[in-house]
Amino acid sequence: MLAISPNSKVFLSLSTVDFRKQIPGLKKWIQNEMKQNALSGAYFFFLSRNRKSIKIIHFDGQGMCLYLKKLSEGKFQKWGGLYDSSQKYINLSSTAGQVMLMNGNPHQIKIQKNWKEIS
Repeated sequence: MLAISPNSKVFLSLSTVDFRKQIPGLKKWIQNEMKQNALSGAYFFFLSRNRKSIKIIHFDGQGMCLYLKKLSEGKFQKWGGLYDSSQKYINLSSTAGQVMLMNGNPHQIKIQKNWKEIS
């Protein structure tokens, strides 16, 4: 399981991405479409069109890491109120990113909010 630290930034692409893309193609997508720095250390999540797989790209300080999770059953959930067609991506908390990897819905779990935002 991938562990995302609490002070990490997480971005979820709302656009479907060709899942044949590997690190170079996803890096270009992050820079051109999301207007983010792929080498920032943030985690970038991409759902497949059928929502059965998720790819995560992350720069760990030495190189780019690409993670793939394919569900054996079912699909990754669409979180209600999360998708806005006018946006290309959204920011997620690291907790929401972890919940997404477990195919959960962060709006349905009870987690105490941070008393101070981590920058």
